[in-house]
Amino acid sequence: MAVSILAASQTAWAASATADAADQPMAEAMVQDDEDQDRADIVVTGTRRTDRTVIESSVPVDVFTADDLATQASPSLQTILKNLVPSFNQQRNAGADGTAFVRPPTLRGLPPDQILVLINGKRMHRSALVQVAGDSLSAGSQGVDLSQIPSVALGRLEVLRDGAAAQYGSDAIAGVINLGLRENDSGYELNARYGQTYRGDGKDIQVSGNAGFKLGDGFFNISGEFVDQGLFDRALDRPDSAALRARGIQVPTPPTRYGQPKSTTYRLVINSAIPLDDTTEIYLFGNYGYADQEVDFNYRRPIAVTVAGVTPFPGVAPVATQTFPVSGAGGGINYLTRIPGLLSPTGLPVFSSTGATFSFASIFPNGYTPIFKSRNEDFSGVIGYRGETGFGVLFDLSASIGRNTIKYDMTDTYNPSLGPQSPTEFFLGTLEQREANFNFDASYPWEVGFASPLNIAMGLEFRRETYEVGLGDPESYAQGPFALQIVQRPDGTQFRNLAGIGADGFPGFGPASATQRTRTNYSAYLDVEADIVKSFSLGLAARYDHFSDFGGTFNLKANARWALADFIAVRGATSTGFRAPTPGQASTANVQTGFPNNSTVPIATATVTADSTTGLFFGSRPLTPEKSVSISGGVVITPGGGFNLTIDYYNIEVRDRIAITSSFAVTPAQQTALFALGVANAFDLGQVNYFTNGFKTRTEGVDAVASYQATTGIGSFNTSLAVNYNKTEVTERTIPAAINIQRAANIEGLSPKWRAVLSTSWSLGMFDATARANYFGSITSFNSNAVEVGSITRQTFRPDYSFDLEVGITFAERYRLAAGAENLFNRYPEREVRNIYAATGAQASGRIYNDASPLSYMGGFWYLRASAQF
Repeated sequence: MAVSILAASQTAWAASATADAADQPMAEAMVQDDEDQDRADIVVTGTRRTDRTVIESSVPVDVFTADDLATQASPSLQTILKNLVPSFNQQRNAGADGTAFVRPPTLRGLPPDQILVLINGKRMHRSALVQVAGDSLSAGSQGVDLSQIPSVALGRLEVLRDGAAAQYGSDAIAGVINLGLRENDSGYELNARYGQTYRGDGKDIQVSGNAGFKLGDGFFNISGEFVDQGLFDRALDRPDSAALRARGIQVPTPPTRYGQPKSTTYRLVINSAIPLDDTTEIYLFGNYGYADQEVDFNYRRPIAVTVAGVTPFPGVAPVATQTFPVSGAGGGINYLTRIPGLLSPTGLPVFSSTGATFSFASIFPNGYTPIFKSRNEDFSGVIGYRGETGFGVLFDLSASIGRNTIKYDMTDTYNPSLGPQSPTEFFLGTLEQREANFNFDASYPWEVGFASPLNIAMGLEFRRETYEVGLGDPESYAQGPFALQIVQRPDGTQFRNLAGIGADGFPGFGPASATQRTRTNYSAYLDVEADIVKSFSLGLAARYDHFSDFGGTFNLKANARWALADFIAVRGATSTGFRAPTPGQASTANVQTGFPNNSTVPIATATVTADSTTGLFFGSRPLTPEKSVSISGGVVITPGGGFNLTIDYYNIEVRDRIAITSSFAVTPAQQTALFALGVANAFDLGQVNYFTNGFKTRTEGVDAVASYQATTGIGSFNTSLAVNYNKTEVTERTIPAAINIQRAANIEGLSPKWRAVLSTSWSLGMFDATARANYFGSITSFNSNAVEVGSITRQTFRPDYSFDLEVGITFAERYRLAAGAENLFNRYPEREVRNIYAATGAQASGRIYNDASPLSYMGGFWYLRASAQF
């Protein structure tokens, strides 16, 4: 639902043009007068009043200007948010199919699809990726791809850290991120950045620019970005590959990469508004993005090897030896010679064990590593008409569309069930998310005798979203003639030989996966807010939503602020919330391979829909919406002298949480039963999971933000300290078989309870510097194969920190050169100590770091940056 109307645009978003100052020299842009600062402090998120500043807000809102964004070490929006908002987190998820490309963020300990993202106050469409392979907290979520909006396009960024479903609708349980696009109508800005890790990999080239133009009495603003990102790899050798290399097989070193994917990205954002008269205007904005990315999918062995054993856990005696079989069911062998006229009791042809055979080693004599590729295309457009009527009603009528399309390819692999007829490159299929929104919003400041007018806001929304899965190449999903073979030995006994179905690593989307699911919803809201007396503000909101597939839901919110004195105020809010299952969550079905539970062989894990034969076999149920209750309360202290402090407590209870279940191990008997029910790839399945409303959580925490600005004889300083404490507890596992104790423990343990960011920016004449210290609390990872808490083997990883530094110099008031480093002291997370092989010092997959580590395992990264403004 829209949040900004004409007055909000003219007042608050105009501040972004001031902050951008693209048409001013840099030295002038670093100084704002008091009027500019007052406008910059006005918020439009969490309130529909047009005169509310940050410190006057009844709920915690962080506001960052273009200057704040420009001082960040990385131009990546996700990294910027992680540095600015301690309760915002994002993990690496290397090698986790599409999750490696669209990284899922979390806010206040809640997953990405409980974060509502707005652009200029309008809802941003979701990514087409459902996070099948995300971390314990994000697995199963479908949120927004924040990487689609380059930071150079932003004049302002607001983060509402409070539940707001009653104001904005579904997804706003954790909070709201509002991206304000730049509005400058003149000036040009160019930026270039090159960097790489201290190890010499992960090279990163970024070029961006912004330009503003007058359009009559309005403006047209355009931003663009190009990013060429190289991979970095922090895996060690695998124990099986080291043994193979010793036997003369040319295995790459390392055979499986874990780190940053290779990526080439193009982004474009436009923003425009044209006044029609003194009180109305039309506006439009939108974005286009395209990204080519790739990551590898685990090395496959051509022969079996035996290596020195693994140490499962510290203090446990290592296993003497460990055998790694040939990759693939049946040892990667297809039998080609059929015995004429002989059929099995089930009517299948019978093949001779002594006849001709085919092995993938004839195509890949040294084994192979599938390369997984993504082509991600993103588009959105918003057009609207807003203004003020002759009797003082502000209105905003808008329409928007959004589409995200992901196309997957895979090379350097084959379809084992096709044997010698298999290609080695596949188009795997398409994921697409489409959304359309129509909004009408109106507000009126009604004088009723309070200390301020009673602001009455109301609105209507119609929304339609479609999720579609498109077919891949037939060979990418085909069940070939070698999927199930009956083979006869010379003595007349027979055995069953299996081969994987579909492209090895990630089978393509076939007829069973292809789908198109659409839903519509209608919404209406009423929002009132006023200063009852000068020191006391009160706001109430109510919203009704009706979904075509889940029915209706009604939600409420109340917030208040009481100024005890000029320098101190208390504030609080309580609200109910909801999040409807997305069409993508109801439709997603795929198969991926990996090393779950530190397996020595890649295992196929199938995610199936709740209404599928396999899902019903393992106890799936229809999905229902999530419901939440949220309370928050805090204090705002503004003693003056450039110092501000806010402390806010929050408590969020979410029931009927939607997520992917824990994986069910598929036994041979269950494979046979599923095959009899018509599941073609039953004998391929090692694990199965599906979406369910499986558990209930309580998340509580405290945010403390202190800021201080000072001008001294040695320069101007802008310092802030932000601290977050966050604890999530799984209070109920409504389906214990689907959400096991290990999964629940990882939801509680794999996010740091403490996060802190201390940063300071300094400027003096032509010189400037920014320093930032990040602190991450400890996390605990719980190992698999546990049935009760007491038997879970766990590893607690130490608290950690990183330090960023950038120094710059400005020439001729327009040109700036800077050098900097992220993670200046080259810190790495604590290593895994579980399931480590003596031969390599790594796990079977080659990993040495936990993917959930809040400290990136990239290590130190240096960069040079240049910018110019005209």
